[in-house]
Amino acid sequence: MIGCHWPPPPPRPCWAQAGPSPNTLGQVENIANREVVGGINAAAPHPTNPQIVFAGGVNGGIWRSDNATAANPNWIRQTDTAESLSIGALEFDPTDPSNQTLVAGIGRFSSFSRRGGALPGLLRTTNGGTVWAGIDGGGTLRGLNISGVAPRGGTIVISVNTATSAANAGVWRSTNTGAAWTRISGGAGTGLPAGAAFDLAGDPANPARLFTNAGGNGVFRSTDTGATWTSVGSAAMNGLLAAAGNVEFSIGSSNNVFVAIVGGGRLSGIFRSGDGGTTWTSMDLPAAANGGLHPGGQGGIHLSIAADRTNANIVYVGGDRQNNPFPNVFGARDFSGLLFRGNASLPAGSQFTPLTHVGTTSNSSPHADSRDMDVDANGVVIEGDDGGIYRRTSPLNAAGDWFSMNGNLQTTEFHAIAWDANANIIVGGAQDTGSPQQQATGNVTWQSISTADGGDVAVDDTSTPGRSTRYSSNQFLGSFRRRVFNASNVLQSQVFPARTVLSGGAALQAQFYTPIKLNNVDATRLIIGGANSVYESLDQGDTLTEIGPGIVVNGTGNDPIAYGATGNANMLYVGSASRVLVRTAAAPAALAPSTYAGGAVVDLAIDPGAPNTAFAADATRVYMTANAGATWTDVTGNLAALTPGTIRSLVFRSGLNRAVVIGTDTGVFIAPGAAFNSWSRLGDCLPRVPVYDLDYDPTDRKFVAGTLGRGAWLLENQ
Repeated sequence: MIGCHWPPPPPRPCWAQAGPSPNTLGQVENIANREVVGGINAAAPHPTNPQIVFAGGVNGGIWRSDNATAANPNWIRQTDTAESLSIGALEFDPTDPSNQTLVAGIGRFSSFSRRGGALPGLLRTTNGGTVWAGIDGGGTLRGLNISGVAPRGGTIVISVNTATSAANAGVWRSTNTGAAWTRISGGAGTGLPAGAAFDLAGDPANPARLFTNAGGNGVFRSTDTGATWTSVGSAAMNGLLAAAGNVEFSIGSSNNVFVAIVGGGRLSGIFRSGDGGTTWTSMDLPAAANGGLHPGGQGGIHLSIAADRTNANIVYVGGDRQNNPFPNVFGARDFSGLLFRGNASLPAGSQFTPLTHVGTTSNSSPHADSRDMDVDANGVVIEGDDGGIYRRTSPLNAAGDWFSMNGNLQTTEFHAIAWDANANIIVGGAQDTGSPQQQATGNVTWQSISTADGGDVAVDDTSTPGRSTRYSSNQFLGSFRRRVFNASNVLQSQVFPARTVLSGGAALQAQFYTPIKLNNVDATRLIIGGANSVYESLDQGDTLTEIGPGIVVNGTGNDPIAYGATGNANMLYVGSASRVLVRTAAAPAALAPSTYAGGAVVDLAIDPGAPNTAFAADATRVYMTANAGATWTDVTGNLAALTPGTIRSLVFRSGLNRAVVIGTDTGVFIAPGAAFNSWSRLGDCLPRVPVYDLDYDPTDRKFVAGTLGRGAWLLENQ
């Protein structure tokens, strides 16, 4: 017999990074280029070398810089292929004299409704980040939202603030490098009551000494690396902890310990101990006369604290945002970062001074929504927030300033994305970094159109030859605008549509993320999914007609609307809760429930060449109708075998190679026609991050993916 050697299958095409890295004109003040990139939840500066810093993205994985003090640091992505890029905590192991060992805890802390990747436990490196190994303790750690880590050689201690099973919150400990775990909280003889642990901090002068909280049961200290614990909180602290929604600790090198407590979304107390936690003194509440540390009420995730390296009385704290009206008492002119320096040696009422604005040389401030603060080997404060990572020079006085460290980080959390085929530009809507667009074709540097929380985006690049119209907004449809660009990406005009409701319809009430969809046949027409109804515009948003009273299109970062196809420009599908409603003729024809029987609708897509053919996706399954919703067929097929995780987005590829395509927590998957039920992964090189939106252009044959934590990605020749 003659052997046959079949050629290997062709390699899958590779998704390419498209930015932003960084995004300019962001919501910071007096920082060069006003750079932002997206949420950084944890930073770990090297204990002795200020050039080395590790950063953990909210949903962007771990990055390392070896020139962190440079004006434009270079960052190396470390964990794109890890099971999850949602970094809850990141710490060096102080027992490793080479400073090559770090441990990261996986946790969902996104301001985007705490959404993120899987919760598989920990990542650990022993070679400075060259290789990161996952640790799940044989499955024990899966489902735990890890808020703090304390690696101590073979002993690893973690804190968990929430868990799939609430009883699993608290402190866990391993003595064999994560192979097996014991839940310390509530354990016999441990001294630590059951309860959520919001943070876990170690003493830099004594690696065996740790601090945590036990739900509302007080502050606890361990002197044996987490095996047993003693209650050390004062009565005042414990009273506040009974209603706490967040707690952060920082321990200095001189037996000084600081604790910040949040209740009801706002800072309720800051305490200092000068004797390792035996006795405590209450400190002032910063900015008490100007809205406090949390004017936005977001202290549940936006709280940071860091003890100074040299002065045992100094502590740095960060909250959510500046308070208006502007300019405010601190010199802020925007909703930028709100951070303070505290000095416990000063009299009560005078302990805190601004670390931003009037407390700096240039009235500078980083992005709002602080998440983590650390002090590097040079005494410089490093801060992670919803805009990225920043440093504050000379933090002990007002002689320093804030500077961006974002460099080439790419951690933007996109929930909306669109491709402009006229100018070859990507535009997006992002969590807390606004609505940015590429500065030029192929450029990974982007520019903000508007700041705050970006809204849904849409592009009409077909109605006027050589021109494209881009729609964008921020939260609650604020600053909703349509802008016209030429093929060179030069702005030609900008209009803020009046959105006048005709014929006595109810006024549009916006959702926080308001879904918007253009018509596939006539892109001057659009649908807006309000909080009270569905609206249709035939004139680019200038006027609206109410067409769906009481129907609320699912809008938490989704836009399940499919509108118009060849042969029926009035064809409309919308997803509301677990219903798909269909309209087959122009208004006043009603949106009527179809026979769709799936779960809450994540996304919808129509075949632009066949108005009766549409697709719907819920979190785990995909459905198809070929008769305008009269019946639906489950086309999930073999998808589950590919371990896609939660489905986040759906788009239809039109043209000769018709296919339905979905974005999920683990990548992008495609099922070609005619059955649309045989799935495979679409492309390689995409990080393992939720793909929250997809766009496809049949002329350019390009897919654009908007990810929740790793920015935008392009796949060409499709």
